[in-house]
Amino acid sequence: MNRKILILLMGLFWVFQYLNAQNLQKIGFLSYKPLNLSGCWHHVDPHGGEWALVGTSAGMSVVDVSNPAQPLERFMVPGLTNNWRELRTWEGYAYVVSEATPSGVTIVNLNLLPDTIDWKVWRGDGIFQDSILSNHTVQIADGYMYLFGGDEVAKGTVIVDLADPWNPTITGVTDEFYVHDGFIRGDTLWTSEGGQSQIGVYDVTDKTNPVLISRFPHQPGYSHNSELSADGKTLFVSVETFNQPMASFDVSNLEDVRLLDLYKPSKKPTGEVHNVRIVPGNFLVCPSYRGQLTVVDASRPDNMIEIAWDSLGTSLVWDADPYLPSGIILATAKSEGLYVYKTEYQHAAWLEGTVTDYFTGAPLVKAKVYVLNTPNADTTQANGFYQTGAAQSGSYTLRVERSGYETQIHNHIPLNSGVVTNMDFALKPLILQPDGDLIQVLPLPFSHYLHWTVPELYPTAGWQLCAIDGRVIQEVPAQSSRVFRIDHLENLPNAVYLLRNIQTGYCIKVLKMP
Repeated sequence: MNRKILILLMGLFWVFQYLNAQNLQKIGFLSYKPLNLSGCWHHVDPHGGEWALVGTSAGMSVVDVSNPAQPLERFMVPGLTNNWRELRTWEGYAYVVSEATPSGVTIVNLNLLPDTIDWKVWRGDGIFQDSILSNHTVQIADGYMYLFGGDEVAKGTVIVDLADPWNPTITGVTDEFYVHDGFIRGDTLWTSEGGQSQIGVYDVTDKTNPVLISRFPHQPGYSHNSELSADGKTLFVSVETFNQPMASFDVSNLEDVRLLDLYKPSKKPTGEVHNVRIVPGNFLVCPSYRGQLTVVDASRPDNMIEIAWDSLGTSLVWDADPYLPSGIILATAKSEGLYVYKTEYQHAAWLEGTVTDYFTGAPLVKAKVYVLNTPNADTTQANGFYQTGAAQSGSYTLRVERSGYETQIHNHIPLNSGVVTNMDFALKPLILQPDGDLIQVLPLPFSHYLHWTVPELYPTAGWQLCAIDGRVIQEVPAQSSRVFRIDHLENLPNAVYLLRNIQTGYCIKVLKMP
């Protein structure tokens, strides 16, 4: 490659990376080496001070982030050594779990901050006394704690009443499948069921007797976590399997759950989203494998657009928490440390429309629409519809292509943040030489019949004889033979016609003469 061209391309890449990272600004960092990090959560003390609660391989770290540029660890709550440590809060108490046995649940009283803290270990109560030994994840909603991924009481979900936050009581369980994590809103529990590649939906109105409402599969891979949109219509699911995308599902009708869109981080798409976190406006904060943290505009959940990306290193970015009142984002990179970011949640600029055949108007499947100098593109389905866009307002170049058709380039197309721009494209079929290596057509010009032979490597789909405007005159269906023929053409007006392959769209120009 020409050296100047290579330098220009590298420059464009770094310009795009810089612009994308500008909307995700790193403002603080705290190293924990040689410890590893896992989950994180937020806390606001009685005086309005902001805190990061960080799961480390040695316990829970309590970090003052009131000055986000200089995070300061104030306390460490020790725990059994383990690389998995998750935590949530309720009424000024933190609840910390790990897979180390018998770690139980460490309960931390944060109401004494900023001066001090207190903690104890809880391992169950009543008939379950000393039965809560380990858990993979924990969630809390409306005064109840949900423990997931344990083996002692239930491999699914253990529901715990926090009416007395210091002395919890177990109320109910789900135990049909192993549950890796869950999301709770109101009286509904959504369970991510690990290697089953499925989501369970439970009615937990009666916490002593959860009732299964529905269960549906997602794309292949390990069901890691999910979160629900504010309107309750869309579920976003992360899949912890190499190179697998995060997905959005329409769950407004649990009898007809529909896949809406798939998303992979733009710079390192093989590094899957590990956890998805939702902020108001249906923006998604996505800590991901291969050192990535991204922000996605999912306000149009069938057209998710990445609006920010940054690298935190090379290890798994385990978790992120965007919920402090100041709006800062906490992110834990497993090997590197705790990062503090700020961002502006600005809507993407969407581009949508259809791609059709120029002559027939038929929708084209597998046509690709690229927004150049961005990571965004889409491939049409059977209806010819595409959806893509850009992270921000600007003037963009579009490329539209499909096998068997002329590629189109459209320059200086304005796309605006928060706006859907509709553009339809009509692609012209490529015209082949009839006497070339691909197809041999006889006779040329023709008068009474047409005869053509398709070589071995060419598709055996059917053909159409079309007028130059694309109107279909006669169709020859697909057949096992590679020799095609149309007879009784003597009454066809003298003109130029097209032989069109139905599968590829390739056209051969043929002339009718007496």
